[in-house]
Amino acid sequence: MSSGKKTLLRIYFIIWTLFVLDCLLYYFKEISLRGYYSDVVLSWLWLISNFAIIIVFWKKLIAKLLLVAITITFAISIIAMMLPFYALLLSSTSLGLYQNKDLNQNYRAQIVGYSAMGYPWLEVIEKKGILEKRIIKCTDSQLMNDNLDIKIRTAKDIIFKSETDSTLTLTLFYGGPNKTVTLDKNTGKITAVKNN
Repeated sequence: MSSGKKTLLRIYFIIWTLFVLDCLLYYFKEISLRGYYSDVVLSWLWLISNFAIIIVFWKKLIAKLLLVAITITFAISIIAMMLPFYALLLSSTSLGLYQNKDLNQNYRAQIVGYSAMGYPWLEVIEKKGILEKRIIKCTDSQLMNDNLDIKIRTAKDIIFKSETDSTLTLTLFYGGPNKTVTLDKNTGKITAVKNN
């Protein structure tokens, strides 16, 4: 095997390991790489590196099996009402991102939707160096909203108001009326909602 192919394999296994680790950490601990687009870039690097391996090692049986596995995975995701396919598409591109805002040096907030059937939700993410952890996920139904026109997905801005040891207060800005939400950092639940 040439040195170029060995280098490509090393790069592939590094990307593959980072991708799998990122997926496992997010699934079990809600920890991911810092920033919305870092996960998107990692997903695309993983997909591109798979096809690079398939092309370079096409004569090997393992490359053909990898192509079959990728094709079958995409086919299965489309068959089931395309729901897994939409989730993959929306989470690995910016199509699922409605809003992304740095609140301060410790937190960022984003409004995302990765489902063709569900509504977007608000996430508050704590920055921890090159990693970050989702500490709060808030949906429309949790806002206990009596005004049906005020939805998370229609917010024009997310404004940091205050923080205590256990709570975080944000204002979802709509241009009036706005909604100020106090969230428990430990449980991720809403403790108070105020229309203003």
